[in-house]
Amino acid sequence: MDWTIREFCKVPIFFQGQKYYLRSKCKGDKNHPVVYELSPWPTELHEAAPFGIIYDEAYTTERDLNEAKNRHYRCSYLALLPFYPFLGLFWSGFKDRPLSVLGFEPGSITKASIALTFNLFIAEGIFVGWLAGGMMTYFLGHPRLRPLDWVLMLLLGADTIMRFGQSLKLDVTRHWGFCEWLLPQTRP
Repeated sequence: MDWTIREFCKVPIFFQGQKYYLRSKCKGDKNHPVVYELSPWPTELHEAAPFGIIYDEAYTTERDLNEAKNRHYRCSYLALLPFYPFLGLFWSGFKDRPLSVLGFEPGSITKASIALTFNLFIAEGIFVGWLAGGMMTYFLGHPRLRPLDWVLMLLLGADTIMRFGQSLKLDVTRHWGFCEWLLPQTRP
């Protein structure tokens, strides 16, 4: 928990039926990183914060569960961080719900994925135009994949243009994922 010392509008802390306020806090040891000093609530103090803390077993249980959940979110965030530009390719619903809960901002990862699709478009264009093949033809070795390389190149280019155009708007509520702009119900 991270309680702050307030000079005005002190937060009432209820512990074992008594009313206290936070007097001081200091660094503790390994088992107790922060040590809080509580003082009894003065009878002449009538100015209080609009909320209070009931420090009991339910409070500590909820605090420990929140800390475990936050630890899980931090680990998930760090595990997904190397895939940052690829996360923006997911569709808007996935970016708005699970990824934003983990700490990824949908607009930011969408812009990173737009840069990724633009670079893939350029690379595919080089493979198709100069190397007389494509990335799929070149890496998989099948000449029959050449039409798919053209389709991939055009799709990457169109997706880059559409999503970049949408990212320039200031009031975007849903940041499109890869080819999400093709569906009419997802347009803002």
